[in-house]
Amino acid sequence: MPVATPDLGAADTIDFLLRKRIVTAAEALELGLVHDVVPLAQFLDEAMELATELAEGPQVAMRMLKRSIYNAAELSMAQALEDIATKTAITDHHPDAKEGGTAFREKRDPKFA
Repeated sequence: MPVATPDLGAADTIDFLLRKRIVTAAEALELGLVHDVVPLAQFLDEAMELATELAEGPQVAMRMLKRSIYNAAELSMAQALEDIATKTAITDHHPDAKEGGTAFREKRDPKFA
């Protein structure tokens, strides 16, 4: 199961880059370099399951969310919150938002545009 971990700090980053350090899959997970580790025999199935989940999601909202996360690193807190509020106003009125709510009420999987 994926575990939330802190970002790799400057000291560890320098260590990895200067020493060309190799880590095990378990170490990579612990350090937050990867978000999940699966046995090789399950890799393709897990990858396809993740790809399907993402492909079937609300694409507009997911793109805006990713952009907000990337933007937040460069913006002040106030600017980041305004950016998120602006994007939320757009996605809340997108047809996918209505479909998500309807699917939830009808207890079915959503069919996003």
